[in-house]
Amino acid sequence: MAENEKVTAEKTTNSKPKATPAALAEPSKPGFDWTSLNSLSAVSFASALSGVGSLVAVITGHIALAQLKISGESGRKLALIGVVLGYVQLVVILLFSILAVIAQVALFSLLGSEPGSWMNFVDMRNGMRFDWG
Repeated sequence: MAENEKVTAEKTTNSKPKATPAALAEPSKPGFDWTSLNSLSAVSFASALSGVGSLVAVITGHIALAQLKISGESGRKLALIGVVLGYVQLVVILLFSILAVIAQVALFSLLGSEPGSWMNFVDMRNGMRFDWG
């Protein structure tokens, strides 16, 4: 071949690319391009995994999904996982909070109407006299 000829993958009649020496010599690209990763999607995923940043995961995940529609960057799966895990964590926190309030109300209804009245049981115990006969 002449040196000024451009060596590329040529198409044959059955539309399969023909491997040329220049195409074989090129290094293969990695499967994931880290330079085009949306940083907010990574923040959403990391804060959802931490467990304490559920609200941060939801907010940054939604912002990342909106940015990904426009920019075409990678990281959609990370943002979706961050949003889903963030919502799941928020629901779990809400359920535990509701259960804690219910337990507190039940405890106060059993022990007395005022929140401080159950503290007087120590004084009542000290004042009790038992006749052992």
